[in-house]
This record gives sequence, C-alpha cells and structure tokens, in this order.
Amino acid sequence: MKMTRVIFVRHAQSLHPYSDDRTRPLTAAGLRDRGIVLDILKGQHIDAFLGSPYRRSMDTIRPAADFFGMEIRTDERFRERQSGMDASGMLEKQWADFSFAEEGGESLGSVQQRNMEALKEVLSSYKGKTVVIGTHGTALSTILNYYDRSFGVDSFLRIVRWMPYIVELAFEGESFIEKTELGHVEKQDQAIDFSTVTACGECCTGCSKKLAEECPGCLEADGVVPEWAGSGRCKIHACAREHGVQFCGLCKAFPCSRIPDLIPWNPDIISHLMYMRDEYNRYNP
Repeated sequence: MKMTRVIFVRHAQSLHPYSDDRTRPLTAAGLRDRGIVLDILKGQHIDAFLGSPYRRSMDTIRPAADFFGMEIRTDERFRERQSGMDASGMLEKQWADFSFAEEGGESLGSVQQRNMEALKEVLSSYKGKTVVIGTHGTALSTILNYYDRSFGVDSFLRIVRWMPYIVELAFEGESFIEKTELGHVEKQDQAIDFSTVTACGECCTGCSKKLAEECPGCLEADGVVPEWAGSGRCKIHACAREHGVQFCGLCKAFPCSRIPDLIPWNPDIISHLMYMRDEYNRYNP
C-alpha cells in the first residue's frame, strides 16, 4: 500500500497584540519566513493544500500553494483552540486534564476531537497522496498527542516558539507509521511597545487608518478622534484616563460591565485585554 503523507505547517510568527484572533496577520519576520516553508515544500510532490481558515495559517502556506498552482481548501475544524476569559497559568492543568477548559475557553480534548475528525477524512479522501495542512501550535500538538501519548506539556513547550514548524506524518491507510520533522524557525518572545497601546488595547501606531492618514491617531489626538461615531473624545480613552490607567486591562475594575458597550466591534475584547494585561505585568513587574 502506498503511504499517505501529511505535512503539517504550523504558521509563522504572527502579530501581538491583535484584537481578532481569526484575522491576526503575520509579522514582517513571519512573512519572510514563509520562504523557508516554500523551500522545504517545493522539492516535494504535493497533491493538495488544506488547513485552518485563520489568516496567519493561510498566509504561511499561500506562497507554496501559489508555487504549485493550487488553491487552499479550508476546514473550520483545523482552527486553533478558543481561549477563554483568563487562560494565564493554566497550561499544565490543560495538558494534565484534556477535559479542562477555563471559562469561555475550549478544552484540549475538544480541539483534538475536531482536528482528528478532519484529519481522518483527509486520510480517507487522499489515500496514497501528499497533503499539506496549515495549522496552529496547540491544534497540531493535540494531533501529535493522539498518535504519541508521551507528547505532553514539555513536548508542547519544546515547539511553542517554532514558527513556522514543518512536520510530516506518514500513514498506511489510517495507521500511523512515523513522524519526521522537516524544519522550523525558533522565534523569541515579542516584547510589546506599550507606549503605542491605546485605551482599548490596540497599537495605534500600526493602525491602517492612521498610516493612511484617515485618522489622527488616538494617542496623538489624546482620544479626540472626530472620525469615530459620536465624535469628540473617545469614551474608552476618557474612562481609562479617569481611572488613571493606559488601557482598560490595567484598571482595577476590569473587566467591568461597560466594556461590551464601549468596544462592541470586538467580541473577544475581554480575552484580548487580559492578554495585554498579562504581557504588561510580565514586562513591568
């Protein structure tokens, strides 16, 4: 029986902070590192490109897909784990108990179940072929754990900074045969320049509206941005200044009941601001 080869590509380095996890783009370094993915794949015979619909995953494998003249077929089940209200300090607990999830979050067991369901369909549909799947760090780790139960939190931490990370799994039918690591780029932690962070937790200096001179910038204009609905001073900015903090996540009242009304455009704003708070405290103990 001819083996089926599945080449997983964990995405390249993506931008932090960013409000929407689904549309989070690659950093400049991440965009450059896509060339490494292409170099590894272009000598292979590839039959299909599949993967997560998240932007960072799609953008990482897109140059390779273009090289082969193929479209990327997305599957929502290959998406990354949904983080909850406060996932900080819970990594060991998640890996010790695959049924555990923080409030509003997704358990590793759930991530593994949907990823494996999608992968088994791939193995059935592409028998004897070579498929590239764009993926994420946690999602991929749950797949590796499925085939090797010794893959736990220490194994996850070994690859957590590998962006991109390319690994091949070989199968006969649905039977797993072997794993081969094809390459990776190790990235260091990204220190955030908090002098650029606005009251709602965005990085004003990198905003597309500001760069296009469509907005004076929340920071430079001290929250007075007529382009926003309601004009005048931004209510989020005013509230943060009233409480003596730079952004909402640092407020003693956070998360307060006003946030969904003040920042209605981002349904994940609480988790985003929690991430920003934790990163701020990490670099400003």
